[in-house]
Amino acid sequence: MMAFPYQCLTALTRPGASSEDWAVFGATGSTLVVQSSNGTKSVWPTAQEAEKETEQADVSQEPSGKRIKLSHPVRQKNNFSILKTSNNGNYLIAVTAEDKCIRVFQIASDWRLQQLSERCMMRRPCSIALSADDLTILCADKFGDVYALPLIPSPEDERSVSPQTAEEPRKFVPSASLSTVHSGRNRKVLEEQLKQAEKGRPQPKDAPTFKHDLLLGHVSMLTDIASVTVGSRSYIITADRDEHIRVSRGIPQAHIIEGFCQGHEEFVNRLCITKSNRLVSGGGDTHLYIWDWLSYRLLERLPLQTTVLDIFRNNLDMKSLLPEKDEDLRIAVSGIWNVPSVEHDVDEIVVACEGVPALVKFKLGELSEVAQVLPLRGNALDIAFITAAGTRTAVVSIDHVHKPGSITEMREDQQETSRLQFFSMGQDGKWVEDEKLEPTLEWFSRYAEGAGGPDTDTGDLAREKCGKEVQNVVYGVENLRKRPGAEAEAEVAVPGE
Repeated sequence: MMAFPYQCLTALTRPGASSEDWAVFGATGSTLVVQSSNGTKSVWPTAQEAEKETEQADVSQEPSGKRIKLSHPVRQKNNFSILKTSNNGNYLIAVTAEDKCIRVFQIASDWRLQQLSERCMMRRPCSIALSADDLTILCADKFGDVYALPLIPSPEDERSVSPQTAEEPRKFVPSASLSTVHSGRNRKVLEEQLKQAEKGRPQPKDAPTFKHDLLLGHVSMLTDIASVTVGSRSYIITADRDEHIRVSRGIPQAHIIEGFCQGHEEFVNRLCITKSNRLVSGGGDTHLYIWDWLSYRLLERLPLQTTVLDIFRNNLDMKSLLPEKDEDLRIAVSGIWNVPSVEHDVDEIVVACEGVPALVKFKLGELSEVAQVLPLRGNALDIAFITAAGTRTAVVSIDHVHKPGSITEMREDQQETSRLQFFSMGQDGKWVEDEKLEPTLEWFSRYAEGAGGPDTDTGDLAREKCGKEVQNVVYGVENLRKRPGAEAEAEVAVPGE
């Protein structure tokens, strides 16, 4: 069976425990895989849980009234799109894309996962964040709204939201106005939302009955969200497809907009708050943007396009993938991560771009610069950092299905290529490939049962099917870019998307 890549990774070291006690969590297709430093191995769902979920899915797909089953429905695969651990290390929050579901797992003392809740939203969550006290999940969705959900729902929360009250939500009022929207496309979107506000926001029959409070909304699809606390005040920072970065107050005043960080010319896809409280943003632009977000001031722009061009030029197999003109190379930032550093006052970040088999490390400061480029054997998907016994290790997930530098062409050496690469930080602060951790995580790296092979065959049709499925799950950032002439199209999100 062909293994699916790890589209999501995260790692956790037990707070207050031995620095050797850590675990890596990965999402491969619709399966969660966990392996710890002490040898604990587990997957979710287990065989029993998978059977139970299948039975529930069969019942939910039957028509009301006469439940006559003529054939077994094909079970929809709910692939994971987001993994995040709580600040206290007790919970794992995961999002499955196809069913728009937010799942909360308790992490047991032996690192095994127990699902505590699954709450399916009306629209697909694009990003989540946690409040500093770990009590609230902030969910940013495809429609442009941010909702607050309790991390652990109480019985009172469940009772306070009955089906009757869920069918009568408060009236939706767009946060933008005709005086604040300038592009033709956005004006049409806003006009359509104003019409919807007049007649009331349509609600699907299966509207959630669990507690979920609307905090704020954008005109455009949200792409990322960050929750930040400065002193005694909390903030919510949101990014959207229409080049906007908004700074709002935290709960319970999230409806108050503090300001905007303006400067992007393309979609914004990722936000990262550094250790010194600077904001790094990236998306479809050729540069990364560094902000003093409390004053909404752009500090500097860091070149990405030129660095990616060099990565392709230095690889003989990828030079042919470059466009004729350098300026035609499109950049789509898929990830920005803080790098754990010995020096607490040093800001270092690692950046991944969609379809690029490398990671770029930047050192931020008075004179920010590209500090290092880490070549990979496949396109970068995600990264998890492990800090233990004074060492710092990066576990990088790569696409072993497609050729490096491409998101469509299949590679021939899929079976021989590992889904993970390991790097450790040297005394000089440079990251070097280090295979010492590979034996420890060999089971995690090679796990495939139930995770991913969409087909057990190895023929061309099966390989093509696998490549398409992987492409649909792990790629899509470039799709956020507006097409030429798109301003004339009013792309209005509808409930259920």
